[in-house]
Amino acid sequence: MDHVRQTSQDVQRNLSTEGPFQKLLKMPRLTQQSSPRLKCPQLLKSNQIQILPPNLSQDPWNAAGIKNKINQLKYFLLDWKPDILALQETHLNPGDRHKFPNYSSCRTDRLTHRGGGTAILIRNSIDHHPTPVASTTFENTTVEIHLPNITPITISSIYRPPHGSISTLELNNTFNSNSKCITVGDFNAKYSSWSSGTWNSNGTIIHDYICNNNLILLAPCEPTHFPNHSNNPSTLDFGILKNFSSGDTNSINALSSDHNPVYFEIDINVNLPAIRKIIKTTN
Repeated sequence: MDHVRQTSQDVQRNLSTEGPFQKLLKMPRLTQQSSPRLKCPQLLKSNQIQILPPNLSQDPWNAAGIKNKINQLKYFLLDWKPDILALQETHLNPGDRHKFPNYSSCRTDRLTHRGGGTAILIRNSIDHHPTPVASTTFENTTVEIHLPNITPITISSIYRPPHGSISTLELNNTFNSNSKCITVGDFNAKYSSWSSGTWNSNGTIIHDYICNNNLILLAPCEPTHFPNHSNNPSTLDFGILKNFSSGDTNSINALSSDHNPVYFEIDINVNLPAIRKIIKTTN
């Protein structure tokens, strides 16, 4: 019978076939737990990405508004030095102007009503340009980066509001190219494979889409969302990769929000091998 097999953190929480996993993240301040490896055909876990050739490091963070957290954010950039910082729920207006030393910013403000908004902070040394993705249900900021001797990589910071269903057509808009793609952010999607036994319908949609399209999910072992007045933390913030084969991630207890920032480190020199689209499960 098909099923989802869960194993220890040292081994993996795996959905299917075998494959090499290379632990890339070795920063001493992070937890020592390995990210669960979920393959369907291959899924991993993560909420932050940092891009450092030959590896890529990035930090996505749902800020729940950054206007009163600018100094925190600047100290965080100095401390962690990510190549890319992906922000969600920035709550900025077009007239707001903020500068971060050594980083360029691209952002997409919500214009219809309060809240929302996404942004990407990227090191000035990384060649990049905006590549907007049209969407009616995903708020996103998307850029394409160019590194020496590396295929161009598309990076997206995603915010999916909690109400309504995720459309696979919208996912296709994000992953329809043949290039390398890294999409991170707050998907408001739960599934037992990455969110401590909880699930919702959008989690099922994301899970099935990843399984059917040879993608990788990166999500941390630890929860990323800690609701106010609730003892039910969950993992809403993670990354989805296309044409990559390895990476690692951790949820970081930093910054003031009900969402932790998440750290990703991704090997950008390894392509995803062909894997059979089979989910193996156990009782």
